[in-house]
Amino acid sequence: MFLKTALEHFSNKAVDNSFYTQYINVDKVNITTDFRNNLLLHTRPALGVFLDMNCENSEDVINVTSLQKLFTDHFHWFLYDHQANVSNFQHLFEQMNLSVNADVTYAIFNEHGTNVQNTSYIIYDVYNNGRILGGKLNMTQDQEIVCNKTKCELRQYYSKLHLRPKYGNRNAIRDVTLRVSTVVARIPITLPESELQRFLLSDNDPQVDSIARYGFHLLQVVKDVLKCGMNYTFHDSWTKSECFGGMVGALIMDEADLTSTPFLMIANRLKYLSSITDSGGFLTICMFRTPRNAGIKGDVFLAPFSTTVWCIFGIILIISGLLLWATFFLEYHRLKLCLSYVPSMLTTCLISFGSACSQGSFLIPGSTGGRMVFFSLSLISFFMYNYYTSIVVSILLGSPMKSDIDTLGKLADSNLDVGIEPLPYTKVYLNTSRLPEVLRFVKRKVEPKKNSPKLYLPVEEGIKLVRDKPGFVYIFEASSAFALVEQLFEPHEICDLNEIKLRPDKNIYIQTNKNSTYKELLRLT
Repeated sequence: MFLKTALEHFSNKAVDNSFYTQYINVDKVNITTDFRNNLLLHTRPALGVFLDMNCENSEDVINVTSLQKLFTDHFHWFLYDHQANVSNFQHLFEQMNLSVNADVTYAIFNEHGTNVQNTSYIIYDVYNNGRILGGKLNMTQDQEIVCNKTKCELRQYYSKLHLRPKYGNRNAIRDVTLRVSTVVARIPITLPESELQRFLLSDNDPQVDSIARYGFHLLQVVKDVLKCGMNYTFHDSWTKSECFGGMVGALIMDEADLTSTPFLMIANRLKYLSSITDSGGFLTICMFRTPRNAGIKGDVFLAPFSTTVWCIFGIILIISGLLLWATFFLEYHRLKLCLSYVPSMLTTCLISFGSACSQGSFLIPGSTGGRMVFFSLSLISFFMYNYYTSIVVSILLGSPMKSDIDTLGKLADSNLDVGIEPLPYTKVYLNTSRLPEVLRFVKRKVEPKKNSPKLYLPVEEGIKLVRDKPGFVYIFEASSAFALVEQLFEPHEICDLNEIKLRPDKNIYIQTNKNSTYKELLRLT
């Protein structure tokens, strides 16, 4: 009778809330055959499941659910036990694969609070911080619900769970030891774990393995907040390919719960991983000083005027030279003034050109008309010369001359020498990228030097070569080397630097497996 009443109360609440409900007799279905696809397959963010714990096959359902890892936040489990056998339930669920994201509610019939009009139920919140990681079962008696034929209402609270959200009550996982995948690229991972951790936690030489050390420092804050233990697995690379090998491969294969080192999210990884939080920008740049032979170019002196203006000005000078020659000719033959000879046309054109260059002339027309022609030429030349010189001076005194090599493709086609910071993700990008300019860069700059010790250089050595050898290109991760640039370069040398992005500027993320039970807890933390 009471069991029928409990199902009736549940059905009434489901109808009142417009829930689509499907009833399945678990005593008449084969639980062992593809349980999830036959009974619980859905495309919604979450699915509610009501299970009568007193059914004959209920324990089989619980065991299959545990094996298939279905006690997650994608399923809201409501487990009703009319017999109120709490100790049996606790013994059963101590062995179940629950984790911190489990959404399991255990309800029992409360005989002492039940009367003719009302039926009382005690509600428990059930979860485990992670059984496979050493977690223990948590059962909290939360509240008492009283139902009749028309409604259900709260009678009393037994805990303070309702005062905080779900993860607010589960933010300390003291009994769990998380598996952490960590990258150490600059020292051998065969060293003792204590030495590896000492390196990652050190504040000395922050430009060395900067991203890995930054992520490890950040992880210590997470560890303190969650109050959990951590078991580290060290790798010498982020990945061998986009999704397999190294630290990323361990995360995808569920050999780790999270990584200490942030990394890039790319399309192929979206199938396996979820980003927890943005932890900063990631930028790999090619830096070099402007080569000494790439200084002032001839077009600087032609830049003030367009080609049309230069042509018009030249025609004006030629016409002025012809008018001056005509003036001297008339003065000699008609007016008999000043000169005892007629200057050649070449001489008058040189006088015209000299005037344009603000040069004087020992030949000056004696007639009023001739002097007006000469004055007009001098006035035009004065305005043109002052405008021209002001533009040229402003260009030469302006910002330092930069190289016209501003793309990776132009760098690949240039004759500049290249060095690379030995970072795993830079090597992987150069070896796996299919972009035409990257392929051309690798073919012309990397492959000819692949056996040379001068290709992969430590960051400090590479930065010093950029400073001392204009035209030498060094490729490095920006966050690790900008501090060295500030230390090693004079201000005028910094102004002479050129930067080219090896790849587009992207953010790096702390990430975890897409099916991780700690995903939401880590995101909130």
